[in-house]
Amino acid sequence: MRVERFISNQWGSLLTVLTVLLLAGCAVNPASQEQKIVDRAQARWDAIIAGDHESAYAYYSPGYRSATSVIDFAVEMRTRRVGYTSAKYVSHECGEARCTIKFLVGFRVPAPIPGMTVFDSTQLIEDTWVRTDGKWWYLPNN
Repeated sequence: MRVERFISNQWGSLLTVLTVLLLAGCAVNPASQEQKIVDRAQARWDAIIAGDHESAYAYYSPGYRSATSVIDFAVEMRTRRVGYTSAKYVSHECGEARCTIKFLVGFRVPAPIPGMTVFDSTQLIEDTWVRTDGKWWYLPNN
């Protein structure tokens, strides 16, 4: 009888521990959720800098993608005189359904002034991300 009670207690303890671990794994940490949004924003910039227009396009909101094809997006990106050279995360502010993420973006413009070959600079840019159907998307300013 003692052995059966011991085994029963051990299984009960194991079940309790597993339940607690499972529930802890399901808890959503707001800071980690915000980090995922920042990571998506950085991945979009990384794709733009690399010239991977198809990957960058995948981060744009469903509304933008319904109005602009991936081909039109790639043509627009290729024909810009500004070339992006870097994007460094600065800060972010997030709410329930909207997140503003600031990046210091490096860019290059060819021959803006006679006698110069290129102009390199940086600019602080604010990206807007919105949550739609539980997923975060980049919302362009157009």
